[in-house]
Amino acid sequence: MTNANPIPDPQEVADYEAQAQEFLSKGQEYLAAGDLHQASEKGWAAASHMAKAVACAQGWQYQKHSDFSAVMNQASRLTNNDRLRDLRALANDLHGNYYVRKRHLDAETIGKDLESMAELLQILSPLTTTTIPNQ
Repeated sequence: MTNANPIPDPQEVADYEAQAQEFLSKGQEYLAAGDLHQASEKGWAAASHMAKAVACAQGWQYQKHSDFSAVMNQASRLTNNDRLRDLRALANDLHGNYYVRKRHLDAETIGKDLESMAELLQILSPLTTTTIPNQ
């Protein structure tokens, strides 16, 4: 992974992290209102923005959609936490719900996936405050 920004901008990191939390909260609101497409997209957005916070703090590249998986894989290696691979897949599933007809979406599953995104944010949070040199 390339080192896109060797000097992290703490305000940029904080902005991404705050946005991730806001998206997660909005996802719960949309779920409660029965808008499963928006709930799913906000769950994906929470994961994506938290990954951007990590990438910014660590000096990693995150410029396009495919960088999400690269950042999550690197975070998994750094934390030695294989759970991040599962959470990465769930985030992508939430994003994929955009393409699913409403009658095929399941509120209970989306609710559990949003809970998993909260877990993802928690696991990644320490990486937004500690710069680990690229290996």
